[in-house]
Amino acid sequence: MIPEERAHLVDLVAGRVPKKRLKHMLRVETLAVRLARFWGVSEEKASVASLLHDIVRDEPESTLLELVKDTDDPLAREMAETSAPVVLHAPVGALIARRDFGVDDPEILRAIALHTTGASHMDRLAMIVFLADYCESGRHFAGVEEVRSLLFSSLETAMLRALAQTLSYLRQHSRPMDRHTVDAAAAFACLAAEDSQRLRQA
Repeated sequence: MIPEERAHLVDLVAGRVPKKRLKHMLRVETLAVRLARFWGVSEEKASVASLLHDIVRDEPESTLLELVKDTDDPLAREMAETSAPVVLHAPVGALIARRDFGVDDPEILRAIALHTTGASHMDRLAMIVFLADYCESGRHFAGVEEVRSLLFSSLETAMLRALAQTLSYLRQHSRPMDRHTVDAAAAFACLAAEDSQRLRQA
C-alpha cells in the first residue's frame, strides 16, 4: 500500500470513528506492522486489518445484530449466537471492511473477524492483529507486559497467555465468555504442550 492509499484509508476511517478510537487503531497498526516485518507476514495486510479492525466498535449492539442477521457470511452468522454481544464488532467489522472499503482478501477479513475472540485455527496475520490489539502501547493492565515480552519470541505462546488472561478476567468479573475464546485457549494450550514435548524429546 503506497503512502497515499494509506492516508486515504486513514481519512475514511477517521470520518467513521471517534478520535480516541482512531488513535487506538493507529497504535495497533504501528505494532502490527512491526510484528509483520519480524515474522515475515505482509506488512500491507497487517496495516489494512489494523486500520479497520474496530471500524464498528462504537456502534450499538442492536445495530451490530441487525447487520449480522442479514449477512450470508458463515462466521458472522455463527458469532451472532454469542453470549457476549460485545465481541460482535469483530465479525461485523469484517463485513463492513468488505462492503464499504472493498477489502476482499480472506486473510485480512479473517484477522479482523477474530481480533476479539481468537479461534482454534489462526494464521500468523490473525495472531498478529489479535496481539497488536491486546498489547498496543496505550494498554496498561496487569499481565500485558508478560504478553508483550513474548511477541518477538513466540506468537503462539503470546496468544496462549493473552487468551488465558482474558478468560481469567471474564471469570473474575462474571462476564459472559464467547466459546471461540474458550476453544482458542484450549487449542493454543495443546500447541504449547506439543512444543514442550518436542523439546524434551529433542
